[in-house]
Amino acid sequence: MKIIAKLCLSLVLIASISLISLAKNNTTNIKGKVVNIASNEPVSFASVAIEGTSIGAVTNFEGEFEILNVPAGHCHIIASCVGFRSDKKHFDVKLGQANTLTFKINEDFIGLDQVVVTADRNQVSRKDAPVVVNSIGTKLLENTAASTMADGLIFSPGLRVENDCNNCGFSQVRMNGLEGPYTQILINSRPIFSGLAGVYGLEHIPPSMIQRIEVVRGGGSALFGGNAIAGTINVITKDPVSNSFKVGAKYSSVGTGVSASEKPAGDIMVDFNASIVSDDNKSGIFLFGMKRNKDAWDANKDGFSDIVELKNLSAGFNAFHRLSDLSKLNLEYHVVDEFRRGGDQLDLPAHMSLIAEQVKHNINSGSITLDQFFSKERISKLSLYASAQHIDRASYYGAATLKDENGIDLPKPIFDNSAYGATKDLAISAGVQFFSHSDNLLFAPADITLGFENVYNKLKDKKLAYNDYKKDIIVPTTIIANQNSNTIGAYAQSKWDLGFASFLLGARMDSYKIKNTVDNSEINNTVISPRANMLFKLDDAMQLRLSYARGFRAPQIFDEDLHIEASAARRVIHKLSENLKAESSNSYTVSYDVDKSFGKVQTYFLAEGFYTDLNDSFVNEYSTNDEDGNLVAYRKNSKGAIVKGINLEFKIAPSYKLDFQMGMTLQSSKYKEKVEQGDLTEIITDKMLRTPNHYGYFAMNWKPLHEFTTTLSGSYSGSMDLIHFGVEKDINGVATGDQLVKSGEFMDVGINFAYHFDLGGDVKLEFDLGMKNIFNSFQDDFDKGAYRDASWVYGPLNPRTIYFGIKLGNLL
Repeated sequence: MKIIAKLCLSLVLIASISLISLAKNNTTNIKGKVVNIASNEPVSFASVAIEGTSIGAVTNFEGEFEILNVPAGHCHIIASCVGFRSDKKHFDVKLGQANTLTFKINEDFIGLDQVVVTADRNQVSRKDAPVVVNSIGTKLLENTAASTMADGLIFSPGLRVENDCNNCGFSQVRMNGLEGPYTQILINSRPIFSGLAGVYGLEHIPPSMIQRIEVVRGGGSALFGGNAIAGTINVITKDPVSNSFKVGAKYSSVGTGVSASEKPAGDIMVDFNASIVSDDNKSGIFLFGMKRNKDAWDANKDGFSDIVELKNLSAGFNAFHRLSDLSKLNLEYHVVDEFRRGGDQLDLPAHMSLIAEQVKHNINSGSITLDQFFSKERISKLSLYASAQHIDRASYYGAATLKDENGIDLPKPIFDNSAYGATKDLAISAGVQFFSHSDNLLFAPADITLGFENVYNKLKDKKLAYNDYKKDIIVPTTIIANQNSNTIGAYAQSKWDLGFASFLLGARMDSYKIKNTVDNSEINNTVISPRANMLFKLDDAMQLRLSYARGFRAPQIFDEDLHIEASAARRVIHKLSENLKAESSNSYTVSYDVDKSFGKVQTYFLAEGFYTDLNDSFVNEYSTNDEDGNLVAYRKNSKGAIVKGINLEFKIAPSYKLDFQMGMTLQSSKYKEKVEQGDLTEIITDKMLRTPNHYGYFAMNWKPLHEFTTTLSGSYSGSMDLIHFGVEKDINGVATGDQLVKSGEFMDVGINFAYHFDLGGDVKLEFDLGMKNIFNSFQDDFDKGAYRDASWVYGPLNPRTIYFGIKLGNLL
């Protein structure tokens, strides 16, 4: 009996403790479901969270969720999912009763309810952002079979991606007509995309790590520092939101059917990603990786590549841990190992070829961020962050000598073993940002943002030691560039919300110091960049925005300067002229956009005018060859340039089965005075080269069946002026001059078919089949031979390409 009595007493005590604990916790659970209004189908992997807390859950394959340990009382619960409009419900959580909820959410085909961060460095609805933010999402990247970030950037007004060298495949993005270095590229809002990374960096970022790409056109230096004169491209990496996985493989045949005598090039890509999140949603990690092997392709069968050989391996992770309901720690890391080679005789060592450009990159990048809120209302937040990127690059840019000083053919080529180089680059960014909301600041509710950051970059580029057999000596290692730059920046802004309108005023101060030990040059300066934005909500559907921003670009060694171009068998190096001043800009934009739903039909229209006044813009002045035989391009200041135009965008989604979008840019890019553009002969023009006056894109998705999707997409590029280097030759075939040439127009159209099978549970198997550049709208006049102009490249990035892909996962 005593044993039974003790057992009963123990049970009573356990029950009492449990009841006391339950009363103390005063919590219960909420169950529910999230469904798609249009199709009445469950929405998988939707996030359901208690506003102002870290309490939440993710729906399963059936759209069901259960939120654990929810405190009793009144709360706001938000259901959100990528590609859908979020829904918020007011709910009274009661103990001892069934707490159930059903969310019915609409698909957001045109992304108006999407939350963006690039507008003012804080999370804000795209519709309420003080500037126009274009977003390129995962769906568009996958539906258009983008192999890299570069492939997806064309699907935004004002953006155009070009290839500038058929020896190495150097590509860059132009925004509103301005070349690559005028655009600030960020990863998760951090400026670690260094100058050296910009040469080939657009192809280093695999789509499997991208959640979306946010594009802000116009000067944004008031927030993001220098080099944002044209605008900002912010790569937002994927966050772990649910337990999911995806693996895929794709084979592409590049140049299919272009020439009966030329074999297509193979391009094989394998990628994966996986996400793991804890049951309490406090910790998670997202893993990704990509392996790509791409063969070189010779367009005119002259033995020299026009598309380079490429081998790329990318991998990394993005992880978070919630230290409490009010604090969150993020950690991100990724590594890139890439080899690329162009020229002739690719199976031989680079110095045994007539011409070769070979680059091997090892890039390590990472960041850590701590976000801390100070109250459950989350009206104030402090963010501490640090990020870094290290690049180790081995390169060869060289060409064999085929003629003597009199232009007579040599008995055999003299190969160049002096063109091997090594480059190391380190970029570090660290800072702190404070955000706070005030119910009344001077005259209205306001959001205040204050920040301080330091950006450091160290770049060292050298030519390695080699044997000079003609002089029978060993030539020691030569330092080409040894540059240190440090920028200390501070910024402040306030955004007032009047309901029918909002106003943003801000400014940033940057103090930079740039030192190059090669020529003992040193540049110091302090720049203040103001910013002003006004958003007028004409009604629920129409917005009018006015913007002004001042920007700058410091006089330093940029990415393209370290891409030594073996053009017409000549090497070109870049140096800074004495007394070179920073570029500055005044950027003005005005935009009108309207989003209107007609029943179930969603529509969006944007018209955005831009005007950028560049002062002291950089231009190159070519000198005679130096003692090493290199052509030297000295960077100097011109009077400036004017870039102006209009971006147009239209989207329509009649239903979840069909959506269409297109964009067009009409613009003019001219220097204020004519400047020298050639080298061997003087070509003087006031036009910015490689800048068409009109270009655009379109994309249409059609889903006739639940399992089947067809995507038709394309890009258009108008004619443009560019220089054909060394096109004029003497009787011995030696280059004597250059020509200013106007290119033709190009229309690159592609199609993709995707069909998936439901394998049970939440796992799907998808097959993709498609063709890019269906009509082979591709350059057909590449130069031939070792004396070709490697920069004589224009038009679409690839010829006609057929591909086949397969994917397996629960998040397709």
